[in-house]
Amino acid sequence: MLATKINAAFKLIVSGTILGTSLLAPALPVSPVTTPLTDVTNSVVKAEVAIVDSFFGNVSVDVSDAIIGKQMDFVSTRPAYAASLDVIERHADTIKAVAAKKGVPEDVAIGVAFLENGGSETAKSSAGALGVYQLMPGTARNLGLTVNKKQDDRKDPEKSITAGITYLAENYERFGDWGLATWAYHAGEGNVTKALQIYAKANDGITLPGVSDSATLRAYVESHNVTIHKLLSDASVEKFTKRLHDDSAGYPYKVVATATLFRQAGS
Repeated sequence: MLATKINAAFKLIVSGTILGTSLLAPALPVSPVTTPLTDVTNSVVKAEVAIVDSFFGNVSVDVSDAIIGKQMDFVSTRPAYAASLDVIERHADTIKAVAAKKGVPEDVAIGVAFLENGGSETAKSSAGALGVYQLMPGTARNLGLTVNKKQDDRKDPEKSITAGITYLAENYERFGDWGLATWAYHAGEGNVTKALQIYAKANDGITLPGVSDSATLRAYVESHNVTIHKLLSDASVEKFTKRLHDDSAGYPYKVVATATLFRQAGS
């Protein structure tokens, strides 16, 4: 049964701070961030985190099974699938170590890298994203990497991994939810904020601020138990995400799918 496989694959133990030429190229360049490659030390995650539960909340197992199963079928038949799996297998130890250091759930870090890498440590998307974590030049620079005509640190697997996982950790600090942080990696924190604004106005009559006021955004997410599935399946938000290209709203589910497939490949 898919539910048994998924829930077994995603049961994690994390605590506090110890917590595209690609399968799916980023839909939009992520907006710049300013935090250098340092540890994010303020993440607070419950001692046991089931990523499927975190992404789906109280949605029935049948619904989550159907969504994730469909995405597993999709990503596993992509032309770059086998090569992308090889990249993750080569760098799994580094990804897991950096994820633990940065306070990012292992399956989020693995799933994003698996989905992004394109079957090569140096794959480059048509938009200009490059490396294991498919970072755009501006985002990479703001994360402390050197990107110029003479040197491109995104080609260094360890530097790309550290930067990509740092960006995931920063997005969790912004939104207080791993599903939203994962979607922000692909769609950009600006689009996630816009979706939250639409959702809050439609469902609660609340006008949320822009992305610069992350404390208020995070407080709303936490107080209203906003999961990524609740957000993306809301009718008012669906109108917005349909205008985003590259199946943006499917990205978080594909991350769950790739992380599940990676665990199954190693079992």
